[in-house]
Amino acid sequence: MNKTIGFQGKHADKLQIAYKAEGDGFQCNALCDSGFTWTFYFCNQPAPRDYLQIGYFPLHARILGMFDQLEEKHHNCWFDNLYLSAKFCKAAFTHPKTVRISGPTRKSGRGLPKSFIQEEVTNPADIRRVRGTVKAAVLEGDPEVTGLVAVSYYDQKPVHFLSTICEKIHWVECTKRVYCVETEQVELMRFLRLNINNDYNHDMGNVDIANQLWNYYQF
Repeated sequence: MNKTIGFQGKHADKLQIAYKAEGDGFQCNALCDSGFTWTFYFCNQPAPRDYLQIGYFPLHARILGMFDQLEEKHHNCWFDNLYLSAKFCKAAFTHPKTVRISGPTRKSGRGLPKSFIQEEVTNPADIRRVRGTVKAAVLEGDPEVTGLVAVSYYDQKPVHFLSTICEKIHWVECTKRVYCVETEQVELMRFLRLNINNDYNHDMGNVDIANQLWNYYQF
């Protein structure tokens, strides 16, 4: 998780942050589960030199440094699209703690195969035509990494995932309560969601919910 706390005063550790609603302040990366923080790394602190020297960005070097603190092997971790890339998936999998990771990824510069990327369309007829399209690719020929899967599907917009956790791809039937204009009642609506997205939504360990509540009720 990437956490920002806005701060208007002066402090040596304050960062200039133009891409967050909180504005300038303190920022850290954190490993969390069940709404609780396991460990964190402040972004103003130098990233671990050992990982920087072998070519990792400071963001990924900080995460790999936090992986060093894990007490057990074979953890599963979910990240948002700020973190995910094919290189980072391999770094986590080959880490001494063998961490498997998964999450949405940006389509440019993240190691996705070009034939697999879905481009956004804006014409309503084209959206209806491509909605539900699923593409998948599996990395082969790398002796160090097994099971690196890339999945893209078109919902309202194209969504791209990278995962070393996903073992199969299938649709999951989900339900949600919606208000029906015709009956003027709240009814149960059934819909399909790709399992890799469903797992991401439900296996973040309530971290996103805790983060949202913190934003609403901070003082």
